[in-house]
Amino acid sequence: MSTAEALPTCRRKALFAAGIGLVQLVLAALAHVARLPISDTNLGLLTGLAVGLLFAALLLWFSPDTSDTVPRQLMSRYRREFIPAMAVYVVVMMFWKPLLGLVQAPWLRLLVALLPALLVLWIMRAFVRFVRGSDELQRRIELESGAIAGLLVSAAYMAAGFIQTAGLIDVPAKVAMLWVFPSLCFTYGSIKLFIARRYL
Repeated sequence: MSTAEALPTCRRKALFAAGIGLVQLVLAALAHVARLPISDTNLGLLTGLAVGLLFAALLLWFSPDTSDTVPRQLMSRYRREFIPAMAVYVVVMMFWKPLLGLVQAPWLRLLVALLPALLVLWIMRAFVRFVRGSDELQRRIELESGAIAGLLVSAAYMAAGFIQTAGLIDVPAKVAMLWVFPSLCFTYGSIKLFIARRYL
């Protein structure tokens, strides 16, 4: 049996995600050092995606293998729905801010401003359909992880608000609001690692 076949599915996925993440991180570093004509927004997006993939690889490496518990058909449908939605989101985010600067009409600016949020809803739809199609145990893991993550992020956001009110930190509101959903995703992934290991 080869080494690839000996590795559980989640660890093979972890190596794949880590490989892509490292390549993206190297490309971002080279673009910064070479001072290529790439906007800071796109460079930050590339770096953020790389860090996200490395974080996902870490979670996958230590997660229990669920390849036998999730039906292959359900996982295939999830990939078909999630991957295109995520790809469109990444492409849109590369051009979103320049596009926002080009439009002046308030209603059009509103549509452009909400475009990434609509794409996030598309991504969330794929996730919700995955959870609803899962068995009872998988749904319990997903919902418990999401509930705990939501509570932790809400508590942290409120605590940061109190600290900011006390004048100890000064985080712009637009930065704080844009980081709520990514923080929820990162916390959910971390919590799910422990919840899944508890049940599987």
